[in-house]
Amino acid sequence: MQAPTNYNTLKQRHLLFGSREFIIKAPESLLVRERSIGRLHETQIPLSVLDPSPTYSASFSIKWLFHSLFIGALAGFVFYWAVLKDMLALYILAGILAATTLVLGYRFFLYTTRLVIFRHLHTRENFLYIWQNRPQRKKVQDFVQTLSLLIQEQQQAKPHLPTLLTANTPASTTNPSPVLPVDI
Repeated sequence: MQAPTNYNTLKQRHLLFGSREFIIKAPESLLVRERSIGRLHETQIPLSVLDPSPTYSASFSIKWLFHSLFIGALAGFVFYWAVLKDMLALYILAGILAATTLVLGYRFFLYTTRLVIFRHLHTRENFLYIWQNRPQRKKVQDFVQTLSLLIQEQQQAKPHLPTLLTANTPASTTNPSPVLPVDI
């Protein structure tokens, strides 16, 4: 048995989320190593379960936008109420809500503008996330292109099994009960 060779490696670092390393194990899998404070996790993903055409996160995390707009509006309302009532506690609450709005807004910009998403081939769920501009956009694009080509090759090499739905064989009638006759 021959040891798999590595086609390509991509290392990404992020202040909040730690570092990730994507290693393409030739020709059938992708190894993802994620490291953050106090955590090390490795996942091996078979290339045959990934869709070869990635999506670029145009509307991926719209929920972060709605959350940040809602909390921002709430912070504005609390600040307005604090000015009217001249209460220190409301100013503090408005400050906390404003800071929360900034964090949620940051997460919105992080997730929606800079991700390449590979979907699961069968369920169409978002499966693998790659930051577009870490370490450099050109290096990420080259890695994504290599990964897409390998996924396509893996799927073309996979034998296609005939589906049972297209076969015209009638279903055999079985009697679920040994006591009752079939025609009841």
